[in-house]
Amino acid sequence: MPHHVCIDPNDQYAQAEVTVEFETTTGVVRLLSVHGASDDDILPDLDDVQRRALESEILEDHSRVVPAHDGPPHTRPIMDHRRTGTT
Repeated sequence: MPHHVCIDPNDQYAQAEVTVEFETTTGVVRLLSVHGASDDDILPDLDDVQRRALESEILEDHSRVVPAHDGPPHTRPIMDHRRTGTT
């Protein structure tokens, strides 16, 4: 299953990260598990708003435009990459 590093929805300062395991079907993200720093699955404890925020973050990052090696920029999935430069 693909996984993605997202901002921890329980961190009010948006400094911690969680690893989200998910699957996608025709542009819809289905969360399977969310593991925080303690490596416990926190998905059952998240409310609907927090779940939607994670889904939106995954979809947004998944469809980001990235430069091609030998041509103009194109859209391709960006998965399994840690965030860099977040404050």
